[in-house]
Amino acid sequence: MSITRSLGLGIFLAALAACPLAAGCASMVAPAADAQTPQTAQTAQKQDIVVHLGSFSNDLHSAFMAFSLATSLQKHGASVTVFLDREGVRLADVRERGDLTWGDSGGTSAAMAEFVKAGGTVVVCPHCASLAGIEASNIRPGARLATHEEVATIFLSADKVIDF
Repeated sequence: MSITRSLGLGIFLAALAACPLAAGCASMVAPAADAQTPQTAQTAQKQDIVVHLGSFSNDLHSAFMAFSLATSLQKHGASVTVFLDREGVRLADVRERGDLTWGDSGGTSAAMAEFVKAGGTVVVCPHCASLAGIEASNIRPGARLATHEEVATIFLSADKVIDF
């Protein structure tokens, strides 16, 4: 066997061995015909998303992240409900300071108001509100006390729940 012929055979075998690798790489780049493509605000079905927030002044960073994400999701076409429980119920209390900030963010009540202005809903846990001494007359505009039955319905009908 001549050197040229064995060299040619070696190149052929190397190329043949690379074919499955090339096919695998191509399948990673090009999605299968039945694979789902990412949804956009224009093509997505409206999703019901619950953002659960259980903190307030004990974790302002989480409070601002929750409202920031909820506002963004609402503006991108989702139907978003922020559910406040534990310490989070105090965000909805008009007797609490609404000017608390985290970093360069605006006040807590401004973050909630922006979310509500975008079309979001703020619901307050009735049990936690009662324990915190919050009544319907103390709730900030844009938020409301839920019933226990409503809380169950909100979570059971949600497509996604995001916890802060």
